[in-house]
Amino acid sequence: MRKVMIVDDESLVRIGLQSIIEWEPRGYLIAGVFKNGEEALAAARLQSFDVVLTDIRMPGMDGLALIRELKLLDPQLKFIILSSYNDFDYMRQAIQLGVKDYISKYEMEPEELLRVLDSLQFTEPSSSAGESVKENLPVQGAVERLLEEKRQLLKQTAGERFGASETNFPAIRSRFGQQGETVRWICLRPVPRESGYSQAEQKAMTLQAEEIFRRLKHMEFIGEDAGCIHGIGVIAEEAAPAEGLREMRQMAEELTAAWAKNLNIGLIAGISSSSHLAHIGQLRLEAEEAASLSFYQGAGIYVRDEYELAMIADQDWLEWYKHVKSRIQHLRFKELIDELDDRIDRTGTRFYPSEWLRLGETVAVQLTDLLIERYDLDVDRIRSRFGSLWPLPAAVKRARSRTEFMAVLHELTAKTQDTVSAMQVSRGWVLQVKKHVESSYGEPIRLEDMAEKVNFSPNHFSQRFRQETGEAFSDYVVRIRIREAIRMYRETDFSTDEIAVRVGYTNPNYFIKVFKKVTGQTVKQFKQRF
Repeated sequence: MRKVMIVDDESLVRIGLQSIIEWEPRGYLIAGVFKNGEEALAAARLQSFDVVLTDIRMPGMDGLALIRELKLLDPQLKFIILSSYNDFDYMRQAIQLGVKDYISKYEMEPEELLRVLDSLQFTEPSSSAGESVKENLPVQGAVERLLEEKRQLLKQTAGERFGASETNFPAIRSRFGQQGETVRWICLRPVPRESGYSQAEQKAMTLQAEEIFRRLKHMEFIGEDAGCIHGIGVIAEEAAPAEGLREMRQMAEELTAAWAKNLNIGLIAGISSSSHLAHIGQLRLEAEEAASLSFYQGAGIYVRDEYELAMIADQDWLEWYKHVKSRIQHLRFKELIDELDDRIDRTGTRFYPSEWLRLGETVAVQLTDLLIERYDLDVDRIRSRFGSLWPLPAAVKRARSRTEFMAVLHELTAKTQDTVSAMQVSRGWVLQVKKHVESSYGEPIRLEDMAEKVNFSPNHFSQRFRQETGEAFSDYVVRIRIREAIRMYRETDFSTDEIAVRVGYTNPNYFIKVFKKVTGQTVKQFKQRF
């Protein structure tokens, strides 16, 4: 595996070079990426490289000066110039220094770069060069141990709820030296989008994050895992906790600007509370929980100890379940969506987004059951009506934000309503019954009379009406009558006695009892609101 060094003062070029091709399958390893000659030279004194891709014009030590210094360290190094300048004098000097090729970094194609790399002729290192490589082995071994520790750290902390646990990451600890072992974890990920992100985009995001981590003294890049980029920041013993948080925010803000400018991608950053390194698993969990708050507000920086997250209590969950089931059984879709929309927007304690998704899945399951059990629809007919939203619970689970979540529920209930309406049209007797009640609610309405009107027996009528509408016929009549009574209280000066008669109740006292049972308020309490 040939080790490659990249040196360029433009971050987009550095990222582009790393992501333009799959290096390792072609036999190359990106062993160092640097933004100036000084950094590159310092790295070359600690480890060996085979190929150097370098810009010519850079602040401080330029590319030609770097090449001169690197050739003194290792005469076997191969150099390729990457530049946006078509300058004959630079070209002449580069050739004199033994540069093998000269490529325009803005017009370069992956195939051209590979062609140039594969054309390089490498010789086996001399004995003195071999001794130099041997001297570098301890350094290289330390780098490999650090990378392995980071891989293990991501693996051990993934998806776990840690308490205080003993950790043993000596290479990671040594990176912080004497600064201390109080840390915060930061979790970074792009704003979700329906089409997802390509492998090249994901690689570019990771590379840009790693570069910013490298520049900040108290920050350490850990790696990418399950679509999130992870890192930790140490809080120096003498520093206040707020200072460590300030550096975390600085890192996230820099990356936000870089992703927006270079990749047109929004950033979500979750930052944990501060704790000892031994609690690192819990800190990762906190950072991921903080990032999940983007469900409510989208892109941004979220700090775990600035928010309170909660689960839905078992008793509350049971009440919500019953309420959802009742609303759906009574075909009260709009009321249900309005109630969920109102609850999810409340400030204060936030529920974990997973709790909302669980509740949304319950809505989807109840809608599915309604269509199958009450309207005898099979899976193929439901799928034909809902398309990509089928199966309905899976459509809810794909939501990654409050906006997407509510949009999916709106679409599911709207399509269910359309389906129900179409089915009811095919069962015209229901519309006939409802039309009669709507126009004759002030008159005596007997179930037996309505059954005879649509040529059903009373028992069959009662069963079918409940199946089709989700409520008993008597409850439906009462609901329409009280609805009209409320309208009359708001729009007229009629007395309670007169309203009772107009909506079909000859006994005002009985009307008052029914009014309270349906609305939860006495007539007097209701009228005081106007």
